[in-house]
Amino acid sequence: MKAEFQDKKAAALKATLELIAEQGFHATPMSQIAQKANIGVGTIYRYFTCKEDLINILYIDIKTHLTRYIFRNRSENMPVQEGFKQFLSNTIHYFIENPAELSFTEQYENSPLITTATREESSRISEPAVDLFKQALEQNLLKKLPLEILGALISGATIALIKLYLSGKVKADDTSFAASIDAIWEMIKK
Repeated sequence: MKAEFQDKKAAALKATLELIAEQGFHATPMSQIAQKANIGVGTIYRYFTCKEDLINILYIDIKTHLTRYIFRNRSENMPVQEGFKQFLSNTIHYFIENPAELSFTEQYENSPLITTATREESSRISEPAVDLFKQALEQNLLKKLPLEILGALISGATIALIKLYLSGKVKADDTSFAASIDAIWEMIKK
């Protein structure tokens, strides 16, 4: 029964991700999610109290996978600058491999659907990234700007780069990719 629960829940999350990435939050009713997931609408309500609950759970699921992917090769002894470049590189690779998650995340983070509990859980999940920023600030490696501004600068450049690679207008070859990571680092370093 537990495996069936996980399968149906995973199917609902996957269907939600794909539909919202294609057509947005408001154009994606629960009935369409159920149809795409090949489960009944009533079944979805066994796992999620409402569409907003489903969307918040999906966001936390994506954030968890993203953070694990980004920091999968991080060691405590890694120099901060190398850790930052790995952070940027892994983020770009993750979203190139998962473009629907980028679309969903961009929509979600700018929507009123995000709950206080989800924001708090997202902050907890993001602690490794915040710790990396704090280490860089403590080592006097970054411009003296608030973390939020540094994060916005990195996020904007990184997302623009991901979209450029996804568009096919630029190939993500090793040389240009490494140069792009270096350019983002140069933008924020002291």
